Amino acid sequence: MANALKLNRKIITPHNVIWEFLCTLSGSYVASSGVGTPGETLSFNTASNPKYIARPKIPGLVNGSTAYLPKTEDIKVLNNPGGFDAVVEQNATAPTPANYCLRIFGGGSGAAQPAELASGTYASVATHITDEPLVIQVYGAVKNV
Repeated sequence: MANALKLNRKIITPHNVIWEFLCTLSGSYVASSGVGTPGETLSFNTASNPKYIARPKIPGLVNGSTAYLPKTEDIKVLNNPGGFDAVVEQNATAPTPANYCLRIFGGGSGAAQPAELASGTYASVATHITDEPLVIQVYGAVKNV
Protein backbone atom coordinates (compact mmCIF):
# COMPACT_ATOMS: atom_id res chain seq x y z
CA MET A 1 0.00 0.00 0.00
CA ALA A 2 2.15 2.80 -1.22
CA ASN A 3 1.43 5.49 -3.73
CA ALA A 4 2.69 8.90 -4.68
CA LEU A 5 -0.11 11.28 -5.61
CA LYS A 6 0.76 14.43 -7.56
CA LEU A 7 -1.53 17.23 -8.77
CA ASN A 8 -0.87 17.47 -12.51
CA ARG A 9 -3.28 20.21 -13.56
CA LYS A 10 -6.56 21.94 -12.78
CA ILE A 11 -9.13 22.52 -15.50
CA ILE A 12 -11.92 25.07 -15.07
CA THR A 13 -15.03 24.83 -17.25
CA PRO A 14 -18.25 26.83 -16.94
CA HIS A 15 -19.76 24.21 -14.60
CA ASN A 16 -16.87 22.15 -13.21
CA VAL A 17 -13.44 22.31 -11.74
CA ILE A 18 -11.45 19.22 -12.62
CA TRP A 19 -8.36 18.32 -10.61
CA GLU A 20 -6.12 15.89 -12.47
CA PHE A 21 -3.80 13.76 -10.36
CA LEU A 22 -1.07 11.31 -11.30
CA CYS A 23 -0.89 8.31 -8.99
CA THR A 24 2.30 6.26 -9.06
CA LEU A 25 1.91 2.88 -7.37
CA SER A 26 4.71 1.05 -5.60
CA GLY A 27 5.12 -1.59 -2.93
CA SER A 28 2.19 -3.89 -2.26
CA TYR A 29 -1.55 -4.01 -2.76
CA VAL A 30 -3.88 -5.23 -0.02
CA ALA A 31 -7.18 -6.53 -1.34
CA SER A 32 -10.10 -4.57 0.07
CA SER A 33 -13.07 -6.08 1.84
CA GLY A 34 -15.66 -4.39 -0.37
CA VAL A 35 -17.03 -1.13 -1.70
CA GLY A 36 -15.57 1.92 0.01
CA THR A 37 -12.74 0.00 1.65
CA PRO A 38 -9.21 0.59 0.36
CA GLY A 39 -6.88 -1.42 -1.55
CA GLU A 40 -4.90 1.83 -1.70
CA THR A 41 -5.79 4.93 0.32
CA LEU A 42 -5.62 8.17 -1.64
CA SER A 43 -5.15 11.47 0.17
CA PHE A 44 -6.01 14.09 -2.45
CA ASN A 45 -5.42 17.16 -0.30
CA THR A 46 -1.90 16.12 0.67
CA ALA A 47 -0.86 15.35 -2.92
CA SER A 48 2.33 17.03 -4.05
CA ASN A 49 1.86 20.19 -6.11
CA PRO A 50 5.14 20.65 -8.02
CA LYS A 51 3.57 23.09 -10.50
CA TYR A 52 2.28 25.33 -7.68
CA ILE A 53 -1.30 25.19 -8.94
CA ALA A 54 -3.52 27.68 -7.11
CA ARG A 55 -6.22 26.31 -4.79
CA PRO A 56 -5.04 22.72 -5.15
CA LYS A 57 -7.45 21.08 -2.70
CA ILE A 58 -10.61 19.26 -3.67
CA PRO A 59 -13.83 20.17 -1.81
CA GLY A 60 -13.96 18.71 1.67
CA LEU A 61 -16.17 18.53 4.68
CA VAL A 62 -18.22 21.63 5.47
CA ASN A 63 -19.36 21.82 9.09
CA GLY A 64 -18.99 18.04 9.30
CA SER A 65 -21.19 17.46 6.22
CA THR A 66 -20.01 15.45 3.21
CA ALA A 67 -22.40 17.31 0.86
CA TYR A 68 -19.59 18.96 -1.13
CA LEU A 69 -17.17 16.04 -1.05
CA PRO A 70 -16.80 14.54 -4.57
CA LYS A 71 -18.82 11.35 -4.88
CA THR A 72 -17.52 8.12 -6.39
CA GLU A 73 -19.21 8.96 -9.72
CA ASP A 74 -17.34 12.31 -9.77
CA ILE A 75 -13.94 10.60 -9.93
CA LYS A 76 -12.62 9.00 -13.11
CA VAL A 77 -9.53 6.86 -13.69
CA LEU A 78 -8.61 7.67 -17.29
CA ASN A 79 -6.13 4.90 -18.06
CA ASN A 80 -5.65 1.23 -17.31
CA PRO A 81 -1.95 0.50 -16.85
CA GLY A 82 -1.08 -3.15 -17.33
CA GLY A 83 -4.62 -3.87 -18.56
CA PHE A 84 -6.15 -3.53 -15.09
CA ASP A 85 -9.22 -1.47 -14.26
CA ALA A 86 -9.27 0.90 -11.32
CA VAL A 87 -12.01 2.71 -9.45
CA VAL A 88 -11.81 5.43 -6.80
CA GLU A 89 -14.55 5.38 -4.16
CA GLN A 90 -15.47 7.42 -1.12
CA ASN A 91 -14.44 5.76 2.11
CA ALA A 92 -17.43 3.83 3.43
CA THR A 93 -17.13 4.78 7.10
CA ALA A 94 -15.60 8.26 7.38
CA PRO A 95 -15.21 9.96 3.99
CA THR A 96 -12.77 12.86 3.79
CA PRO A 97 -10.41 14.13 1.06
CA ALA A 98 -7.65 12.22 2.90
CA ASN A 99 -9.06 8.69 2.69
CA TYR A 100 -10.52 7.88 -0.70
CA CYS A 101 -10.28 4.23 -1.72
CA LEU A 102 -8.53 3.02 -4.85
CA ARG A 103 -9.50 -0.50 -5.83
CA ILE A 104 -7.90 -2.35 -8.75
CA PHE A 105 -9.54 -5.10 -10.80
CA GLY A 106 -8.37 -7.54 -13.43
CA GLY A 107 -9.16 -10.94 -14.83
CA GLY A 108 -12.61 -12.15 -15.69
CA SER A 109 -13.50 -13.50 -19.10
CA GLY A 110 -16.71 -13.83 -21.02
CA ALA A 111 -19.56 -12.98 -18.64
CA ALA A 112 -17.36 -13.29 -15.54
CA GLN A 113 -16.98 -10.15 -13.47
CA PRO A 114 -13.42 -8.89 -13.08
CA ALA A 115 -11.96 -9.87 -9.73
CA GLU A 116 -10.18 -7.49 -7.41
CA LEU A 117 -6.42 -7.70 -7.44
CA ALA A 118 -5.06 -10.18 -4.90
CA SER A 119 -2.92 -9.01 -2.00
CA GLY A 120 0.79 -8.98 -2.69
CA THR A 121 3.54 -6.91 -4.20
CA TYR A 122 2.61 -5.17 -7.42
CA ALA A 123 5.50 -6.95 -9.14
CA SER A 124 4.03 -10.35 -8.25
CA VAL A 125 0.29 -9.74 -8.75
CA ALA A 126 0.00 -6.96 -11.32
CA THR A 127 2.83 -7.05 -13.82
CA HIS A 128 3.24 -3.71 -15.64
CA ILE A 129 0.71 -1.79 -13.53
CA THR A 130 3.54 0.32 -12.11
CA ASP A 131 4.99 1.14 -15.56
CA GLU A 132 3.02 4.40 -15.79
CA PRO A 133 1.00 6.47 -13.33
CA LEU A 134 -2.76 6.26 -13.07
CA VAL A 135 -4.42 9.44 -14.33
CA ILE A 136 -7.25 10.34 -11.95
CA GLN A 137 -9.66 13.23 -12.50
CA VAL A 138 -11.81 14.59 -9.67
CA TYR A 139 -14.82 16.70 -10.69
CA GLY A 140 -16.31 19.41 -8.48
CA ALA A 141 -18.99 22.01 -9.17
CA VAL A 142 -17.64 25.53 -9.68
CA LYS A 143 -20.13 26.91 -7.14
CA ASN A 144 -18.75 24.54 -4.43
CA VAL A 145 -15.09 25.44 -4.86
